[in-house]
Amino acid sequence: MNAQGLVLDESISTLPSDIIENIIWRLPTEEIIRASILSKEWRYSWSKVPKAAFYEDFFDDESINENQLPVIEQEFENPPSEMKNMSKRCKFFDAIRQFLLQHQGPLIDFTLSTRLSGTTIDWVEIDQILLHLSRKNTVKKLRLSSPCDMPLSIFSFHQLTDLCLSNCGIYDAPTFNGFGSLKTLCLEHVNIHKPALMHILSNNPLLKSFTMLTGDYCSIQIIDEDEYGTIDELFQFLNVIEHLTLTVWEIECLCRGVVPRKLATALVHLKSLRLEGMSFLINNWLLIFILMIRSSPNLEKLTLEMKDLPWMNFDNSLYSVTMRDCSDIWLEHLIELEIENSDDTRHLLEFARLILAKSPILKKLRLKVVTLKLVNDLLSSPPASRMVEIVGFHGGKDHVIFRSHKSVSGS
Repeated sequence: MNAQGLVLDESISTLPSDIIENIIWRLPTEEIIRASILSKEWRYSWSKVPKAAFYEDFFDDESINENQLPVIEQEFENPPSEMKNMSKRCKFFDAIRQFLLQHQGPLIDFTLSTRLSGTTIDWVEIDQILLHLSRKNTVKKLRLSSPCDMPLSIFSFHQLTDLCLSNCGIYDAPTFNGFGSLKTLCLEHVNIHKPALMHILSNNPLLKSFTMLTGDYCSIQIIDEDEYGTIDELFQFLNVIEHLTLTVWEIECLCRGVVPRKLATALVHLKSLRLEGMSFLINNWLLIFILMIRSSPNLEKLTLEMKDLPWMNFDNSLYSVTMRDCSDIWLEHLIELEIENSDDTRHLLEFARLILAKSPILKKLRLKVVTLKLVNDLLSSPPASRMVEIVGFHGGKDHVIFRSHKSVSGS
């Protein structure tokens, strides 16, 4: 639905206010403002919507006429592209300011996404926007994506339950006592100083879901050699986490030395674990993975996003030694295992067979590519579960390759 698809007639003006609000609240933010011209009854309905999302990539400034252009731009018949981009950026932030100034009532859900910029305008504008929102003290869900150092005003929100930051930097340890109500924290491609990360995690005791994804590099900044510590330092603040998503080398970045056999503080509340950038061929990463599942006794879903590293030379003997180290693992609550993007069939098969043998209530094994030969190889050793599906997924759909309704071992 969009504002242009709404027909302007007398029936619009006679709609009950609750229906008008219901229609308005389902529109994207830019369409909400456009809808305000349909009738006088609609004119200020947008100002009460509890959520707003501003994406610079999709910002349309065509409604601004020539007389509203900045003076410096009006002086050029064909302004340079850099000047046009800067002008559009200024209009984008001006539109946000106007929205916030005219908005009435609580604003619960707010999203802001800006593009790459070589100026400091992002930092100044975002700081002002965050200060305005924090004074309202109503925002519970906040999503920010901007290639700049995040202003410390981000830590002035006390009602947040969900915070997602991406493509930014956090280098100063905030002097705050936590968000108080934060349950979900997502950091995607965020360069962050280790003390700042530790401070944030240690001051949010209600955190239930934590995501930290980076891509092909480690985003945790270690400034001083003394900052290197142990894996236990990270997970001591995540002992109440229920859903955890990490890039495996982020864990490795936090410490130097031997990977412990088990975490000092078990992740007894963890139900869902997703590890990205995983490889069965790097011994230290495999040790970290085994540490995670050994320390998560109540795990229900395990997802591995594999990273193939064909340019590296590996000692395959290390893998077998590490797999034998799993003899004490028993995943009594695991229901689903998903392995994405693995072309390493040999080690995938060995690992999947191990999980099948150690998961008595496993219901689904999802693999990107499944052949009948692979299924037969997997079942060469009896699975522990009485009911298990082996599923291949591609094209966004699951394709059941094998389904068992009784224990192969007869137990």
